[in-house]
Amino acid sequence: MDEIKEQLQELQIEDYIWIIFIFVSIVAIVSDKFEKKWLLTKNKNDYKTFKTINITLLIISFLVYLYFTLLSYKKYKNNIQHKSIKELFFSEINLFSASLFLIGGLINIFSEVNSNTGDEDIFL
Repeated sequence: MDEIKEQLQELQIEDYIWIIFIFVSIVAIVSDKFEKKWLLTKNKNDYKTFKTINITLLIISFLVYLYFTLLSYKKYKNNIQHKSIKELFFSEINLFSASLFLIGGLINIFSEVNSNTGDEDIFL
């Protein structure tokens, strides 16, 4: 019964994460508008605005990736003792993929913070 309660709580958190992603998507569209204005006018304020928005969105995404990585790690630890080899294998794959998303998020943040022009836009 505790396992079901825990899974329901995790699903509730995921519902909030989907709401966050809707917000992130809308704000990313706003950021694109500032980037377009910057490309046309070369106004430094537009550049600073879209860079700040992009960095903020990447940090939010990184925190979401971190949550899923920690959740994958927790499930992996639980599967070590209680599950079959097949389930353990898929837990390892899930943890590995979540870790790659986390690393990719860090690389995107680093790239966005250190790029000096709008030409290196790699925002996902």
